[in-house]
Amino acid sequence: MTKTTLRKAGGSAITTVPALISDFLKLNIGDELTWEIENGKIILKALKPVRKKSKLDDLLDKFEASQNVRSLEDEQWLNSAPRGKELL
Repeated sequence: MTKTTLRKAGGSAITTVPALISDFLKLNIGDELTWEIENGKIILKALKPVRKKSKLDDLLDKFEASQNVRSLEDEQWLNSAPRGKELL
């Protein structure tokens, strides 16, 4: 069991989430939590955002060919001869 103490901050009472618990739940600063009361107990739940898996077509739609401009340094690197044991 882990124990914390309530403290006053402005008009609210605050507490901390112990490192053992935040590490176990993989909580990060800025994560949202909900508080519920059930049978006289406080239930604190982490609201983890559901991350949508991107599809390649969706990612490519965001890409603009005009953003892919080679610099002089890029051109020099692309046109340079191998210096080691690179495979061509």
